[in-house]
Amino acid sequence: MMPIETVTQAAEKCGVAIEPVAPFRLQCLGDEDCRKIHNATLEVLDQTGIFVPSDRATEIFADHGARVNKQDHRVFLSPAMIEKAMSTIPEQIRVPGRERSRDYIVGGDSLGFINFGTTVFINDLVTGERRKSTTADVAQATRVLDALSSIEILITVLSCTEKSPLTETMHATAAMLANTTKPVEAVPPTANLIPKMALMGEAAVGRDVFRRNPFFFTGVCVVSPLQLVDECSEVLMASVEHNFVTSVLSMCLAGGTSPIHLAGTVVQHNAEVLSGLILGQLLKPGAPMIYSSSTTSMDMLFGTAAVGSVEGAILNAALSRMGRYYHIPVRVSGG
Repeated sequence: MMPIETVTQAAEKCGVAIEPVAPFRLQCLGDEDCRKIHNATLEVLDQTGIFVPSDRATEIFADHGARVNKQDHRVFLSPAMIEKAMSTIPEQIRVPGRERSRDYIVGGDSLGFINFGTTVFINDLVTGERRKSTTADVAQATRVLDALSSIEILITVLSCTEKSPLTETMHATAAMLANTTKPVEAVPPTANLIPKMALMGEAAVGRDVFRRNPFFFTGVCVVSPLQLVDECSEVLMASVEHNFVTSVLSMCLAGGTSPIHLAGTVVQHNAEVLSGLILGQLLKPGAPMIYSSSTTSMDMLFGTAAVGSVEGAILNAALSRMGRYYHIPVRVSGG
């Protein structure tokens, strides 16, 4: 393995700054760059605002001083309000597993991995045929991920396509829960599934044990551009109220749902994720939350997400830096 000093010297010749500390890290943005992005984000949230159709979420924002245009369902957040809410997010959080020995600490200098998800097709392991994935596939994939020492947290890698879309998340979560004791991230489409997830956890380990150690990790996704839709805000609020770790993610597509210039996409992504984080902190200051990203560029030929693109790598390196700038836990896509 090449010594870190050699890597650092080679990178400096190419104009890339590397901090030779553990863990190995690319410093994509300097402090001044972060300040510029932060200030631009404040302007977006204060002047353009965010679309919030949920009456309850709107009331929470308004009760804490946000300006609200009820006719357009638009909420405007002041810089002071943003700064205060962001200051209550814990710098490090424990993502609990079903067994405490498999808990994972996110934040600070910790570096870990979560699998990518969620897909709806699989190549059959016996026939090689490309087919829709099933609950049995979810269970099998979960056992593999449970055995991989490099994976700290699991997200549903495959869909239970034979189940109803309304209950698919619950079937997938149950299949994962039966096949791993690592932390499990679920992405429920509606808020009413959060209490059902809690009941599932209580059935697995007992009510008192689960309430002391709620081992579900909820992912919610803001819709670009600048829309904190019900599927995000309502699930987010239910997750926070059940003391689940909550990840707020955006998947801006540069040149499609966000500016084609990468700096503009970073600003938009930052505004979207901050809006969700702030809602959670207004509801419950100190709630464990994670700044997350699957942002990338749009493939202009096919109109799809260019996952794994060079632009995606640059964007996620920048967004990881923004999370560290705020001193909060971060999870980004690695492509």
